[in-house]
Amino acid sequence: MLIKFELENFRSVRDSMELSLAAINYYKEHRDELLEKTLPGLSGVRFLRAAAIFGPNASGKSTVFQGLRTMQDIVLRSASMPSSTELPYRPYLLDESSRTKPTSFFVAFVSEGVRYEYSFSYTATIVTEEKLSAFPKGREQVWFVRKTSERQNGNLGTHINGSSFLRVPAALLPLLNDNALLLSLLANYPKYEGSIKVKPVVDWFAKGLMMLDRGPKTISDYPFSGEILDGEGTEFQRSFIQNMIRKADVGISETKVERVPFPEELRRSDLLNLLEEHEQPEEYKTVVFEHDSQFGKVKFNINDESDGTYQLFSLSGHIAQALEGGATLFVDEIDASLHPILVREVVRCFLSPGSNSNDAQLVFTAHNPCLLDEDLLRRDQVWLTEKSQGATELYPLSEYSPRNDESLVSGYLLGRYLPLLLFRRALVDATRVAKVKLVATKGYMRKPGARQPRKRTAIFTEGSDGSRVPEIPRQQIGHTQGTCGILPSEHTDPKGLVNDAVAAKEFKQEQGETQERGAY
Repeated sequence: MLIKFELENFRSVRDSMELSLAAINYYKEHRDELLEKTLPGLSGVRFLRAAAIFGPNASGKSTVFQGLRTMQDIVLRSASMPSSTELPYRPYLLDESSRTKPTSFFVAFVSEGVRYEYSFSYTATIVTEEKLSAFPKGREQVWFVRKTSERQNGNLGTHINGSSFLRVPAALLPLLNDNALLLSLLANYPKYEGSIKVKPVVDWFAKGLMMLDRGPKTISDYPFSGEILDGEGTEFQRSFIQNMIRKADVGISETKVERVPFPEELRRSDLLNLLEEHEQPEEYKTVVFEHDSQFGKVKFNINDESDGTYQLFSLSGHIAQALEGGATLFVDEIDASLHPILVREVVRCFLSPGSNSNDAQLVFTAHNPCLLDEDLLRRDQVWLTEKSQGATELYPLSEYSPRNDESLVSGYLLGRYLPLLLFRRALVDATRVAKVKLVATKGYMRKPGARQPRKRTAIFTEGSDGSRVPEIPRQQIGHTQGTCGILPSEHTDPKGLVNDAVAAKEFKQEQGETQERGAY
């Protein structure tokens, strides 16, 4: 089960961003669809079976997908790469300081009933930091920490601190290349005790996390579903594929794999003549769909079916495998060539405890706002992407605290959820310039509307004074007298207002009688 994923300085992502699958207990809708996991240290936290990422074209939706897939690829492959092979380093290029800054990944997940947190940072040739922690009893057990630093003579020094929870074999350290993860190296030497302990972690990346790109740049992976029907999969998987296709096209009674002899003209082709005589295939496999008609059953080759049927068939095998194995399936562009009704059916397969008894998860990116229907998704299951000055921002819809009866589709199409993003980006930019650190609470619980004691609100207004701001009914924003005030500014743009706010050292209360120091 995926709990949280964070990435920084990767492709269009400049600043750290996170995707959380921890549910907000404040929301009451669809509570029967939440994952009830009893995890030490996370008492009362429930988790989402599905999360959706929406945004316009080129806003960075796929970047989140590519980040997690890149993390998975490095974990599974880095130890077997030659020391001269470069890592997939794609930093944010529109900022001079980011071009040489390491890319960072962080993931929190559950494997075999234990919560883990794993992170690493890297450049094209060096893993600069790496850390693995486990929480079997609720408290953090740091299994190992790795840091790479440059020595005075110019050589790199790798410092690895193991612990009593996981001893790093000294015999393996000479085999650790600068471009390889320690986790990946341990996984390749199962005879060591440390390798056995990290096996659930590596298994989650290898089997518990499934990444599927359905964008236009990829070829549809229908052979995977075809191999399942041909005997490679389980009975559950074969039955699931058949049922999904019947729902997509009521005219299809059965889907199966047939072996077809190679046409004589193909056997005589130059391509096959290049092969040895004994290597020339006698037949090939193809997926056929049987349709009921007044003349009986009629067979159609998969290439003769509609694009929607074709795409759903390619997707259904992965869905079946995830549901049966309780894996986290991340699908990029799930609505590519699929009708919204079919996409809703796919999502419901994961949301329903009846069809998802093994607690699988679905994370997906999509364009179609029809999927924002509140009858399908909870408000905390929706994430939005947008770009500001070339940098991608990922933020949860819950930050807007939409009403339970609010139309999410209308709000999204009307751009109601965009102003907060622009303001947040202006705040981040201003604090970067002012070298002020933004501090956020760390944890898995997100509570909209929760108020902290002594929290103050400042109202930034354009103009040289606050005369343009009427009397504010403070009870509407949840603050009492003396905790809300006006900060005038000569600027008219959000970034200018935020810059003034960050730079301000003193703030006058509305009566003008007292002054309070500190940031608002």
